[in-house]
Amino acid sequence: MGCPAFHYSTLNLANKEDGKGNSTLIMAAKVDCKMVEIILSYGGNPNHANQNGDMPLSIAANRYDKETINSLLHEGGDLETAVVRLTSSLRHDSQEKLRENNVIGFCSRPLIFLLADDAYLRCRDPIKTAFRVSNDIKRIKHVRNEFETEFELLIENADTFAYTFLDQCDKMTDAKEIILYPENLLKTAIKQEKKQFVSHPFNQQIINESWNGDFNNTLLYGKTLIALKYIASPIMLPLLFLKLLLVELPRGIKFMESSFAELLKLKFTPCMCFITDALNYLIFLMILICACIFPTDGKYQVGGTDYLLYFCVLSRLIIEIDFLVQQGWGYLRHFWNIVDIIVIVMLCVGAVHNVMIQYRVDGLLKEHKEKKEKIDYKATEGDLMRSHQDSMNVYYMYAVAEFILTLRILGLLEVFKSLGTMMIALKYLVIDVLNFGILLLTVIFGTSIAIYSMTISIHRWNKELKSSVAIFFDGAEDHIFTLLPYNHSHPEGEVTAPAVFETFYDTMRNIMWSTFGLLDVVNLAVEHEARTTVFINIILILYILLSCVLLLNMLIGILGSTFDRIKDNCDIEWKYARSKLLKDYIRAQPLLFPYFAIFFPFIIWFRRRLREERSRKKEKDTSLTTNEETERDKLISALCDRFTCGNLVEESGGKFSDMDQNGGTFEQRIKIRRQRSVLHSSVKVKEQNAGATT
Repeated sequence: MGCPAFHYSTLNLANKEDGKGNSTLIMAAKVDCKMVEIILSYGGNPNHANQNGDMPLSIAANRYDKETINSLLHEGGDLETAVVRLTSSLRHDSQEKLRENNVIGFCSRPLIFLLADDAYLRCRDPIKTAFRVSNDIKRIKHVRNEFETEFELLIENADTFAYTFLDQCDKMTDAKEIILYPENLLKTAIKQEKKQFVSHPFNQQIINESWNGDFNNTLLYGKTLIALKYIASPIMLPLLFLKLLLVELPRGIKFMESSFAELLKLKFTPCMCFITDALNYLIFLMILICACIFPTDGKYQVGGTDYLLYFCVLSRLIIEIDFLVQQGWGYLRHFWNIVDIIVIVMLCVGAVHNVMIQYRVDGLLKEHKEKKEKIDYKATEGDLMRSHQDSMNVYYMYAVAEFILTLRILGLLEVFKSLGTMMIALKYLVIDVLNFGILLLTVIFGTSIAIYSMTISIHRWNKELKSSVAIFFDGAEDHIFTLLPYNHSHPEGEVTAPAVFETFYDTMRNIMWSTFGLLDVVNLAVEHEARTTVFINIILILYILLSCVLLLNMLIGILGSTFDRIKDNCDIEWKYARSKLLKDYIRAQPLLFPYFAIFFPFIIWFRRRLREERSRKKEKDTSLTTNEETERDKLISALCDRFTCGNLVEESGGKFSDMDQNGGTFEQRIKIRRQRSVLHSSVKVKEQNAGATT
C-alpha cells in the first residue's frame, strides 16, 4: 500500500497484549461481536487468558452475548476452560482466599447462558466436550447448596445431549467412529458414571462385542465348539504347551500365532474370565463350607481341608493383589472388592490362630512326654480350655467368612438381567431400611430406658425391705421390745419384675422382638404391683403405636415408592453395572485353581504380550490421515447438522439442499453449522504460538 518500511511488523497485532495480559480479542469481547469476528479472521487466539484468568468466552458469557459466544466457539474456543473460569469463585479453599483474589461472589446465570442452545455442537468433539464440562461441574456441585439444583440440571442436560447426539448415527460403523476413535469415549463414560450414555444401544453393542469376543455373532454350533474348548482347556493347555515347545517353535511359528496362544486368547475373553472367577469363588466357598461342617478330628490338629483352604486363600490373595495393581485405588471404591478383602483378612487371621493353637498344644504334650510324667489334668485343664476357646474363635471366623462369601456370590449374579435388576433394586431398598433402622433404634432405646427404670425401682424396693427390721413389743412390759428381720417385702407378697426386663440388654432385645410379634406383650405383668403394670402397658402401647402402626407402615410406603422410582431406571442401572464388570474383567486372570497360583508369572507375561498386540492393532485401526479435514470431522459435521436441523438437511452428491421445510436457505443456516475453521482451530492456535505473522 506504499507504507514506509518502519510501519512493517512481524508481530501479530491480533494477539497483542497490554500490561494486564489483555489481548486485542479480550478487549473486543467486552464491546462488540463484529470486532471479535474481524480479529478472529486475522488469527486472534480465542483461548488467550489475561492475568485474572478471564478469556473471551467467559467475558462474552458474563455479557450474555450469544453472537460473540458462537463466533468464538466456531473458531475453536475452549468451552471447558470457560466453564472452569466462570466457576472459579467456587474452587477457592476459604473466604480469605476469595478476598485475596477479589472474588465478590458467584452467579449461575452466565454459566447457564454459555451452555444453552446446545453449545457443545459448536465444539470440535461435542461428546467429549460435554463429558468434560459435566465432570467439571460435578466436582463442585456440592460446594454451594443454593446452586446444586442448577448444577444438576446442567449435568443432566450435558448427559442427555451426549445420548441424543449419538442417536443421530444411522450405522454402527459411524457410532464406532465417534465413540472409539481417537479416544475411547465409552471408557470415559463408564469411569465418569454416565449411565444413560452407556445404556445407548450402540454402546451396548460395542460392550457385547468386547464382552463375548468370539461368542458374539456366533451360531449355536460355534458357541458349542467354544464352550467345549473352555471345558477341555485344563487338559488341553499342558498338551498344547508341549506341542509349542516340540513342534511349533522348531518350525519357526511365532509364539502369539501358536495354538497354545490362541487358546489362551480365548480364555482371556472377558466373559471367559468372569466364568472362571465365578467357578473359583464356588470352589473357594465349597472348601470353606467343608472346613466349617467337617472339622478335623483329634487334638486341635490342622487337617488336609484346612491346608487346602489356606492354599485357596493364598490364590485368592494373589488375584486381589493383581486386581489392585490393574485398577489402582479405584479398586477400593468397589463394594464387593471390600467384601473380598474382609473375607481374606478373616481367614488369614483364623489360619494364623489355628497354627498357634496347634503349636501350643503340641508343645504342652511334648513337654510332659519328655519329662516322662503323668499329665496333671488339673494343671492342663486350663490350657486345654483356653485352646478350646481359641479354636472356637477360629470357627467363629470361618462361620462369618462363609456367610459373607455366600452373599458375595450374589454380586456375580448381576451379569444376568433378571437377577441383576433385582440386585440393583435391593441395593436401594437396603439403604432405605438402614435409614429406617436409625428411627426404630431411637424409639426402642427410649422405650427400653422407660421400662428398665421400673425394673431398677422394683429391685431397689425389694432390697430396702429385706434390709429393714420390724419392732415387736412384749405383752408384759411395754418398754421391752426386740428387733427382728422383716419377713415380707410387701403386704401381699414378693414384688417381681418380668424376667424379660431383668437387664437392660434383655429389655432392648425383647422390645425389638415385640415389634415383630415375637413377644407376649399382653400377659406381661408385675406381680403385686398393679400401678407399675399399668404404667408398663401404657409405655408398650405407645411403642406399638409408634413402631408397628406408624414406622413399619411408613417403611412399607417408602419401599414401595423407592421400588416404583427405580423400576423404570433398573434397565439403565443394570446395563451400566454390566459395563463396569467388563472393565473389571477385561484383564482378569483366566485359569482355575490351582493353575493360577502356579502359572501366575507366566500369565502376567502373556497378558503384557497380549496388551501389546492389541495396542498395535488399535493404532493401525485408529491411524488418521493428515488431510485438513478427516473423515471423522466430516461425520461429526453431518451429525451436528442433523441434530440441529432435525434431519431436514438432505445430502446429495456431497451438496446440501438449498431449502429446508421451513424455507430457510443454507446461507441462513451457516451460523448453525460447524464451520470449516473449527476443524483447523487447533492448527491455527499452534501456529500462532509458534510466532506466525499476518
